[in-house]
Amino acid sequence: MILNRDFFLQNPMDAAKQLVGAHFCCKLQDDYIFRARICELELYTETEKGCHAFGGKCTAKNDAMFLLGGHTYVYLCYGMYNMLNIVLEKEGVASAVLIRALEHNGCEGPGKLTRFLGITRADNKIDLCNSKKMWIEPRDSAPEIVSGKRIGIDYAGLDAELPWRFAIKGSPFISKSI
Repeated sequence: MILNRDFFLQNPMDAAKQLVGAHFCCKLQDDYIFRARICELELYTETEKGCHAFGGKCTAKNDAMFLLGGHTYVYLCYGMYNMLNIVLEKEGVASAVLIRALEHNGCEGPGKLTRFLGITRADNKIDLCNSKKMWIEPRDSAPEIVSGKRIGIDYAGLDAELPWRFAIKGSPFISKSI
């Protein structure tokens, strides 16, 4: 079962927490289906300075964040790391979660995750609700979730302190302890 559109249109905080433990799936070489639990992510909304679309600012680089919830937003970080985000909210409102880690060796950290799976900017704007390449399946059960501040956004001032990083408690796959 694939998560439906309504899931991605709910309150972004609720969606973010419910995505922890959900299964990220994608088709790799030779039609192999990769499936692993999301064990760490960070929430970003246009109302806070850590977000690429702070204040509702839409550019050619971040326009995927303004799509209907359930799409991918893949951007290039430091000119070398692709970062996979899942868009939340209704069309025209920028909100997304950065997938930081999956429960699989080689997928600890957002740059390693996309490199391992071969995710590139070409995967920007994929509709996860209607794709045969990538999708998300619901979690089997609700894991114990811990939260903390997001990583690498000191430029966001007080917004950098928001506890909007969520992870499965005790997971050995999270990129930095919470």
